Amino acid sequence: THSGHIHPHSVISGTTYIAMPVGASAIRFEDPRLPQMMAAPPRRKDARNGLKPFVYVAPKVGDVILWESWLRHEVPVNMSEEDRISVSFNYRWG
Repeated sequence: THSGHIHPHSVISGTTYIAMPVGASAIRFEDPRLPQMMAAPPRRKDARNGLKPFVYVAPKVGDVILWESWLRHEVPVNMSEEDRISVSFNYRWG
């Protein structure tokens, strides 16, 4: 598990996946509008991604996922019996 976090002092962050066994958890990105949504209507499980509080991305081996470093995200517990192997990285100006 890698609980919710951002990557300070970076511009772009990313992860590439070396091993992604069946049952391994997806990376979860938090909607950055959440602090402003205290009075938002209830969410539906079948809502499109733009209306969900979290978006899950289930990568495949070899995928590289990039996002802006201020975007809060987390990696839930790996529910697979096999190891999930990923390499994360950050880019900053200068």
